[in-house]
Order: sequence, then C-alpha cells, then structure tokens
Amino acid sequence: KDLNGSDKPVAWNMTVEYGRVFDDIIGVGGDFDFAWNYVVTLKKIEGDTLDKYSHDYEKKVFFFPISAFLFVDPVPNTVVHPVIRGQIGFNMAYKHEKGFDSDEKEHEWEDNGFYYGILGKASIDGVYDLGAHAAVYAGFEYQWGIWRRKVPETKNKWWKPKYHGPGIRMGFSFLF
Repeated sequence: KDLNGSDKPVAWNMTVEYGRVFDDIIGVGGDFDFAWNYVVTLKKIEGDTLDKYSHDYEKKVFFFPISAFLFVDPVPNTVVHPVIRGQIGFNMAYKHEKGFDSDEKEHEWEDNGFYYGILGKASIDGVYDLGAHAAVYAGFEYQWGIWRRKVPETKNKWWKPKYHGPGIRMGFSFLF
C-alpha cells in the first residue's frame, strides 16, 4: 500500500498539571490535557509522468480531559527514581471521520460529533532530577476511556467508541 495511514495511529498529548508533594514520596493534584489523533489514508492515482494521490479516508479526534492524579515516588533520593502514577477524570472528545468515493464525493460518518465520559491512566516513569526544582522523565503509560454520544432522535441508544492503549510518556517537571 502506498502512503497509507498506520493501522495503529499515534495520539499526541500535552498536559498542564498542578499538585502538591508530601514528604517527597506522595503527590496529588489535577491536570488538564489536550490530545489529538489524525489519520489519513491516501490512494494512488496513476499519472502520465508523476504519480498523484487523493484522500481516501480521514479521521480526526480531539480529547479534552480534566482529571486528578496520585503518584508515589518510593525512592526519591536516587539518581534516577521510579514514579508510579494513577489518574482518573472526566473527558470530552470530538470525533470527525469521512471517506471519499471514486467520484471524489465526500461521505461523513453518522457518529461524528461531541462525546463525553471518563478517562483513566496508569503509568510508571523514570525521573532524573535536574536540580531541586526541575526534572526530566520518561516512562510507559496505559490509557483507557469510556465515552459515549447519544444517537439523535432515540431515547436509549448510544455510540460508544473504544479508545485505549499503551503509550510512551516523556516530559519536564517544574516545582514552584
């Protein structure tokens, strides 16, 4: 397949957090995330001298979770220390999916729109302190979510897409 989107697309995530650390071991707080995922599948159109491509399928998903977290840093005074973290919260998401037929006519999915539900994350990071108030971290995370959107003009039908999977966490931490 030429230039097709991945079967396991990547979602990107930016987070702003605020919390408190107690006894250098336990931390609690809240955060706001913005995550996005964009998948596009291209199909090749045969040309005379140059190959041309057109969109065959496109999917965009944007997530806006607000959540609380708890972490444990069992050995905070080592050079690289492990941090175990759990997070749960409310998520809002917007999904837009469309495809194109051979006449380039656009077809949108009927379940496009705004979703809401819960989000959970569990992770383990390796943290390297850059100083007393800054650190860099990298680790593994698993994320899951239960989201839904009511089917229009029904009383008891919902769309419930499944979004879950493993991820790699990397970033900087600053203490004020």
